[in-house]
Order: sequence, then C-alpha cells, then structure tokens
Amino acid sequence: MNKLSLYAWAAIGTLLTGPALANHCAADLTNVQNAANQATSAQPNVLGAVEALVPAALEACRNEELAMASAELGSLMLEPDYVSVGQSMLINAADLLNGK
Repeated sequence: MNKLSLYAWAAIGTLLTGPALANHCAADLTNVQNAANQATSAQPNVLGAVEALVPAALEACRNEELAMASAELGSLMLEPDYVSVGQSMLINAADLLNGK
C-alpha cells in the first residue's frame, strides 16, 4: 500500500460514514487522515495494519452509532468521555502512523 491509497481510504471512509458519525468517530478519523498525510517513512507492516484497522473501525463506529441512538438514559455509552471500540481502533491507527 502506498501513501496515495492511505489518502483514498481516508477520503472514502469520510464519505461512507456520513452525518451519522459527525459526533462519534469523525475527529478520530480526521486524526488518522492527518497522521497518514504526515507519514513519510511508515514501514509497510504499519501501513498494512492501518489499512486493516480503518475499515473495521468504521464498521464498528457505524454499529456503535446505532447502539448509541437507542441507548437508555444513563448508559455509559452516552457519557462524554466514553471511548468506543471504533474510536479506540482509529486512535491506534493514528498512533501507529505517528510511530507510537
């Protein structure tokens, strides 16, 4: 995978997630995209891991968005500092690209 494909999946991911993820995973996806833009020397294994993580994270985010929409009042899922599985995957992808 080259850097161009990193741009492609990040842009496609943004389009596919649409407004449903506006407040859930969008910031983390933007962080991944920014990290991809700055990843000048990422190893192929890192790029491969990120390429696998992002689509799975976006799917998790979509499912979590549905769960949040039907969550009962008081659910931990609705807490402002709650980090979902999808968000965590995107955070990990950005960290990998940032060499962490």
